[in-house]
Parts: sequence; C-alpha cells; structure tokens
Amino acid sequence: KIDCGEPLCCRKSNGPGKSGKWGDVKCDPPIRMLENLFQHLSQIPMDFLYMTGDLPAHNIWNQSRSDQLHVLNVVCDLLKKYLPDVTIYPSLGNHESAPVDSFPPPFIKGAHSNQWLLDGLADAWKSWLPEDTQATIRHGGYYAVRRPDGLRIISLNFNYCNNL
Repeated sequence: KIDCGEPLCCRKSNGPGKSGKWGDVKCDPPIRMLENLFQHLSQIPMDFLYMTGDLPAHNIWNQSRSDQLHVLNVVCDLLKKYLPDVTIYPSLGNHESAPVDSFPPPFIKGAHSNQWLLDGLADAWKSWLPEDTQATIRHGGYYAVRRPDGLRIISLNFNYCNNL
C-alpha cells in the first residue's frame, strides 16, 4: 500500500516507496501502463476514438509550459504509433495549461496568453483533423468536423467558462 502522507505519491520527492509495475490508485499512471493500454486498444476494431484531455500529471504546482507540451506530444505520439489507422477526435482539458486552469481569452496576447498551448494542440492534432480546423484550434482550442458517415463532432473549449 502506498501512503506518503501527500495527495499524490510515487514521486522521488516523496521518499522511498514503490507503486508496483502498473502504478497505484494514489499515483498518476506510469508511462508503461499507458503504452500497454494502447497496445491492447490496437487489437480492438474501432472507427474512431475520443480523447478527452487532462493528459498531464496531477502535480499541478510543479509544471511548466514545456512539461505540458511534452506530455501532449508523448501521448499523441503513442496514439499515432499504436492506433495509426484510427481517427482521433481530441479535446482540451483544464490541466493542459500551465498554470492549471489558466485559459485567458483570445484577446490576451503575448507572454500572458496561452497561444503556446493552442499552437501545440494544433500541431499535435493535425494528423487527425482536417486542415480547416487549424484556425479555430489556434484561436481558442475548439473545432467542428463532419465525419464521412455524417456525424458532426464538435469539440468545445469549456475552460473559458470555468470560474471556479
């Protein structure tokens, strides 16, 4: 059993303690678990997949913009590796920004904007989405697409509505 006395365990800063090969409920999952999940999913026939965001770890007090982009790219690269023929419809979670829940409106420019994140999302998602979604992703982290079967998928960035 893992009990480091902190909200999250399984970090070097928590001292000794092992979560086991596949992690623990008090820990963010190790990358091996995520990779194993994608290996398993690659054996299941599917037409498409929704990726709902909140990809970064939960140590939100210790994250940078580069950390967030790294996690985004690692997860997207794994999905592309294990599910190369599956169209993925991603959306943005509230943990993708740094600091967490930081989603200034699009009229905020420069160092206080989150353009770094929106550009990162657009780049990471472009292999799954049509080119015409790039502008709205880069503007506000949202898009709409119509699948070949007629289903319309709308991914909204509700982080702009979050005032908690």
